[in-house]
Amino acid sequence: MAEIQNQDGVEVGAESTNVCPACQALLSDGTIQGKAVLYCTKCRGLLISIDRFLPLVEFLRALSQPTGSDVQPRDNFDADRKLECPMCGKTMIGHPYGGPGNVNIDTCEACSVIWLDRSELQRIVMAPDHHPVYSR
Repeated sequence: MAEIQNQDGVEVGAESTNVCPACQALLSDGTIQGKAVLYCTKCRGLLISIDRFLPLVEFLRALSQPTGSDVQPRDNFDADRKLECPMCGKTMIGHPYGGPGNVNIDTCEACSVIWLDRSELQRIVMAPDHHPVYSR
């Protein structure tokens, strides 16, 4: 039976044993365009490996033309929070994402994962990239 994408573009599978760092619900296995993620069905955040993040953003950008029309200023409400990595339990590092989208992300360097809150992936994908990298 084929899985169906939800409103965030995630094909949600079974619950995992990993706990959401933002709301403490169990994360679910999922995929976005075939790339594995862990997804929270409660707060709609997602955990993705660092090595899959940029290829996924580039792929999603190719599918939808970034508009830049709704690029919002960064909301720093979550800048000082301390999230626990769902993989290893260490404190994740929160920082502004260096690319387009104007969001704060949380990373665990030990596990090489990124936590994105609800709609942050979409904000990154839809923001114009003023310094695109072109491969030849």
